[in-house]
Amino acid sequence: MTQQNEQQRNRMLSLLREGERRMLVQLAGLLRTSADEINAELEKEELLATLDQPVTVEYLNGVVQHHLFERLHKGDMVAAQRMLNQYQSKLEALLAQESAEAEAPAEEVKAQA
Repeated sequence: MTQQNEQQRNRMLSLLREGERRMLVQLAGLLRTSADEINAELEKEELLATLDQPVTVEYLNGVVQHHLFERLHKGDMVAAQRMLNQYQSKLEALLAQESAEAEAPAEEVKAQA
C-alpha cells in the first residue's frame, strides 16, 4: 500500500471513529431526553405513580437493543437462537480470556515469592 493510500485509509478510519463517537453522544442525549419527556407525560396524566419506578435511560437502552435484535433476526427464531448462541460463546471466550489474564499476574507474584 502506498503512503498516500495509507494516509487516506487512516483519515477515513479517523473520520469514522469521530462520526461514531458523535452519534453515540447524540444517542445518549436522546435517551436521556426521551426518558425525561416520557416521565413528564406520565406525571401530567397522573400515571407515573402507577409505575414501580420512572422510565430510565437503562430501560430505553434495553428497548433500543431489543428492537435492533428483532431487526437482525427478522422474526426467524432459529436465526435468533443462533445469534444468541454466538453472542454467548463470544462472551464466554472473553470472560475466560479476562480470567486467564487476571490469574497470570497473580501466578507471577507467587513465582517471584
